[in-house]
Amino acid sequence: MKVRCGSCRTEFDVPGAGRFPCPVCGSVNVVRESPSSREAPAPAAEVGGYQTAPGVGPSAVGAPPPPPPPPQPDLPMPKIECPECGFKFIVGMVPVVTCPMCSTEVDTGIEEDSGE
Repeated sequence: MKVRCGSCRTEFDVPGAGRFPCPVCGSVNVVRESPSSREAPAPAAEVGGYQTAPGVGPSAVGAPPPPPPPPQPDLPMPKIECPECGFKFIVGMVPVVTCPMCSTEVDTGIEEDSGE
């Protein structure tokens, strides 16, 4: 029997009455027995006490593994301290920056690249 998920509206097959997680969003959907579905439902796998949808095994249910962490930058970003207020912050490769805390212009000690 085909049912539609109450949360994401995805249609999926179920063997009959019971509680079934949506294969897309994982929301548990309750399917009640209808007069036309008096036949015995096919056995289904269980995950966490709930029956899974047909064709979805216990290993297919659950969240995918998290992505790997982003690679570390090659060079560390320069960190400076504002001489006026003492706020420490990361700066780019520029000779002068404005302190985000007190708006004081701070010399970073990095020479400006002429690039010409």
